[in-house]
Amino acid sequence: MFKTSKLFFWTIEILAVALLIFLLTKIGFIFQPIRVILALLFIPFIIAGFLYYIFNPVVEYLEKKFKVKRSISALLVILVLLGGMYLIFATIIPNIINQLTDLINATGNLYPHVRDWVESLAKSPRFSQLAKQIDINGLLNKINISYVDVLHSLLNNITISIGGIVGVISSIATVMILVPILLYYMIKDGQKIIPFLKAHVLIEDKLNIFDLLETMNNTISRYISGVALDALLVFVVVFIGYTILGIPYAFLFALFAGFTNLIPYAGPYIGVLPMIFTVVFDRPWTAVIATAYVLILQQIDGNVVYPKIIGSAIKVHPVTVMVLMLISGSLYGILGMIIAVPTYSLVKEIVKFINGLYRNHQKQKKSKIIDGNML
Repeated sequence: MFKTSKLFFWTIEILAVALLIFLLTKIGFIFQPIRVILALLFIPFIIAGFLYYIFNPVVEYLEKKFKVKRSISALLVILVLLGGMYLIFATIIPNIINQLTDLINATGNLYPHVRDWVESLAKSPRFSQLAKQIDINGLLNKINISYVDVLHSLLNNITISIGGIVGVISSIATVMILVPILLYYMIKDGQKIIPFLKAHVLIEDKLNIFDLLETMNNTISRYISGVALDALLVFVVVFIGYTILGIPYAFLFALFAGFTNLIPYAGPYIGVLPMIFTVVFDRPWTAVIATAYVLILQQIDGNVVYPKIIGSAIKVHPVTVMVLMLISGSLYGILGMIIAVPTYSLVKEIVKFINGLYRNHQKQKKSKIIDGNML
């Protein structure tokens, strides 16, 4: 009797799971290579998956409208992606480096001008009393940090953190190499995954799990399409504003702003930085106006447009989207805000699926009871 009871069953289950966890903690070194591989592939896989859902509708259009093979369409997508990366690295980044170099060179001659200006103020009758109370020369000597000392300190910091710099560069290089490869195979063979599961894994799918997988796939597709549409709107409006203000590289800067708009809250501030560094030294007021324009636009987008578009795409109320973003952001930061809405939409579909199974089970029980009573 006791062996057939639910208490005995669940006790054995819990003990077995506890024993398995204990064994895994003792032989964790065996799984270390697997953890390293998963950590290496996680970010490239996420980026490639996001790009897949963006470019897949284009590939399907080319396939149906112009009979282009998916392998060729995948190559075209990769070429477009690599071309965009080349434009960014060949135009924006060198210009920012040149601007920063000019700024560093200008700071080498800044101290003499500051000293002359402060000394002229000290000799002025208006500030004579203040100059007597303050040791002007001592203050200037403290401020006088030579250009050589600054460079020496900078070089020391770079030398100390050279390992971290190499690690960051290698990580970026890994992502840039793996993303195009993963994206190519996702576009080429991605549409075969669900039919493969249906034919070889879910052969006797009595619970209709295949339908759940299709629903979840469509939900993610709609979500990413909505995010891409919102980013496209930001790109268009920012490009128009930059063009009116006469900002150089308006197209690339607007493209970068649209891309970083995918990062909630922090994205607008990241997206405006390249434009600021390029324009602020030559036309500071233009940089201020452009920055204010983009930040106001992002406030409107983040509080009105984004919740409306995403809510319509995944059939969730805009207020729910805003609440999810606020709660996940306060708990888990930027990463939480990125994954909150898609995670919620997937969990909602799973709950609906389980609820449907429960309702069907209840209907079957009632049907059996009615049939038994009739007999």
